[in-house]
Amino acid sequence: MARESTPVSIADIIVGGGSPVRIQTMWDEPLPSNGDDKAVESLLHRLRLLKSMGCDIIRFSYPDDEHRQTFRRICAESPMPVVADIHFDYRLAVAAIEAGAHKIRINPGNIGAAWKVEEVVRAAKEKNVAIRIGLNSGSLPKHTEKEPSDLMVDTALEYVSWFHDMDFHDIVVSLKASDPSLTYDVNVRFAEKSDVPLHLGVTEAGGIVSAVTRSTWVLGRLLEKGIGDTIRISITGSIETEVQAGVELLRTLGLRAGGINVISCPRCGRYSFDTQSLLAKLEPRLLQIQKSLTVAIMGCQVNGVGEASHADIAITGIGHKAFLYVRGKLVRDVSAEDVEQVLMDVVEEF
Repeated sequence: MARESTPVSIADIIVGGGSPVRIQTMWDEPLPSNGDDKAVESLLHRLRLLKSMGCDIIRFSYPDDEHRQTFRRICAESPMPVVADIHFDYRLAVAAIEAGAHKIRINPGNIGAAWKVEEVVRAAKEKNVAIRIGLNSGSLPKHTEKEPSDLMVDTALEYVSWFHDMDFHDIVVSLKASDPSLTYDVNVRFAEKSDVPLHLGVTEAGGIVSAVTRSTWVLGRLLEKGIGDTIRISITGSIETEVQAGVELLRTLGLRAGGINVISCPRCGRYSFDTQSLLAKLEPRLLQIQKSLTVAIMGCQVNGVGEASHADIAITGIGHKAFLYVRGKLVRDVSAEDVEQVLMDVVEEF
């Protein structure tokens, strides 16, 4: 049974309160300079691509106020809610809110004096901007008497209580560590004590293999318990891959419907058709299509025909030739050079 968390509005979407689990990623480059329209257009184009792949929320670092004009435009034109990631300087949080951020992420512990945090909360309340209280195991208050798990949970609860005392309730909490077991434990314990929505993630997770393995082990178990309202699978790699991994996790758990299910063979000594290169080209394009289809990409005739019979659309290949199946029936053969576009055309028309 899903945990009942408090609904929080972030621009035009709801987090928590029984809403679908949202996928988030973090922009991986510095903000363009003010007035660099070409760079901003390129950024917005990439945001639209991420949105079509299944991303719901985008977070930007906001390390200074030099790019406020650019950030203001991004907030106004982004296809999804924009979060400003703030550290150390409360004035940057206030500036990001004034520039149009839909949500900010802060660790109250590194903002400084209590009055500075209260200034941020007042600004957010005035503009109806949500705040994520983000705690990482590496940036906790010094407290030698407590275990890290106790310290994380207690600190988060103290911050939530403090914000509630200021009559501010548009709060999301994240409790992250590079240790998957610690991340799991603190989120379960916090969920037992609070109904504030939780953003899930494993910090500093590593490259694709280690990041996806660690993150899905933690996030999958938490989500199966009904814990978690937004997720990010942090990867040292492309943010498109982060979104793809998040989408696949939610689909696997039955928490996100629709989209194309891709089946492909792992390759063996029988292969003579390069499914790996074809899959690398096709998968990002297929992820943008929200039709409920199964597409199989197989490298030989041993398992290929059987998989093709179960798939809506399938490609099997031998050498430089591929065979196109639709609803289990062989339709035509295709040259290896044309197979990518032919498959995409069939998917679009299906």
